Amino acid sequence: MFTIGNTTVRNCSGVTRRDMLRIGGLSLAGLTLSDFLRSTQAPALTPSPSPEGRGENKRREAACIFLWLDGGPSHFETWDPKPDTPDTIRGPYGPMQTNVPGMQICELLPRMSQQMDKCVLVRSMTHNVDAHSPIPMLSGFPGENTSYGAVISRMQGYRGNMPPYVHVGSRLGVGGGRLGAPYFPVEIADPTGNRVQLPQFALSANIQADRFSQRRELLAAVDRFRRSAHANEAIERMDQNYQRAVDILTSSQVRDAFDLAREPESLRERYGANLFGQSCLLARRLVQAGSRFIEVKWYDGPAWDAWDVHGADLGGMVRMEQHLCPRLDQGLSALLSDLQERRMLQSTLIVVGGEFGRTPRINRSGARDHFPRCFSYLLAGGGLQGGRVVGASDRTGSTPANTPVSPAQFAATLYRLVGIDTTDARMRPFTREALPVGEIVG
Repeated sequence: MFTIGNTTVRNCSGVTRRDMLRIGGLSLAGLTLSDFLRSTQAPALTPSPSPEGRGENKRREAACIFLWLDGGPSHFETWDPKPDTPDTIRGPYGPMQTNVPGMQICELLPRMSQQMDKCVLVRSMTHNVDAHSPIPMLSGFPGENTSYGAVISRMQGYRGNMPPYVHVGSRLGVGGGRLGAPYFPVEIADPTGNRVQLPQFALSANIQADRFSQRRELLAAVDRFRRSAHANEAIERMDQNYQRAVDILTSSQVRDAFDLAREPESLRERYGANLFGQSCLLARRLVQAGSRFIEVKWYDGPAWDAWDVHGADLGGMVRMEQHLCPRLDQGLSALLSDLQERRMLQSTLIVVGGEFGRTPRINRSGARDHFPRCFSYLLAGGGLQGGRVVGASDRTGSTPANTPVSPAQFAATLYRLVGIDTTDARMRPFTREALPVGEIVG
């Protein structure tokens, strides 16, 4: 996570030559963001044209909202019910017909049943990491902690003044990874206040606006001197980095994008009066303002607020019925409808899933345990043709029956869907030999 404005600076009065050089270097309001911008620009990563001048690199860029269901949601009680199995596998809930003929999901998601024409269900996700680690599914590989958001930021950069990568919720074990600190996300622990506090995007408390303006003017003077003495492209790029850092630091757009109080109360209620629902609303606002990748972690709290439903310490499946599925159903369906109404769904990829699924057989506590061998993910928007199921689990939901999708394949698929050329050699560390899943990307 990068910060802005955390350095104490001196009063601008009586600035010495040494101070001028320090400001030229850039000490402006502790504006360490300029270093971030310089590092993101300096080798600029833009898609290289294919020999024919067309192909996957011509795909339109899309933003991505990744809804991380921390703890591992059961595929049986969400996207892949098994009504024709014994009750020890089927569980206590039945299937529900959706607005797509022949497609069923669990009856615990009635609002989403009317949104499935916008969605692609992947029912054949699989890996072998039986632990609460977000790393495989948020990076593509075990042991690789460079997140999708960091790679997208590196390859596609900024849109306007908004930070490209934002994480909502408590920290996960992924971030900038091998790309380093400049590519860590801006972190928002709790989006539900009237105004989210953003120390990253504020002036230091001891810097008045007039003092800041003086420093900005002084910086411009130093830069004019630099250009006259060392006129070259590198200096010009540095000036652009300084200017962008100043723009972000002083931009009301950035702060306003994080302010949920600007939304009508009726819309906030539509998303749900809980952390997950409000996080979904915040994610929409950030995409609308220009962020590229927003990662929403299912809200924190006591054990019964996560998707790790073993049933040993609490009421088993009742958590799915009373807490988890209703809030997912409300927040996700509102997000899809809101994006569609604003004509943003085609340019925004929605991804919903967790680290794994749950065991086919109900355990002795009346719930399910960890199960990475077969589970489901939901995709929507981003130019996808909805109303489809990709892959399938076997009769008991124990293993992929066809089209198994590994985390690496999923990573390559996600990158392709947001408009990154996965054949670019610079993507090799993040996709390795994996190819996008043809049935998903089309």
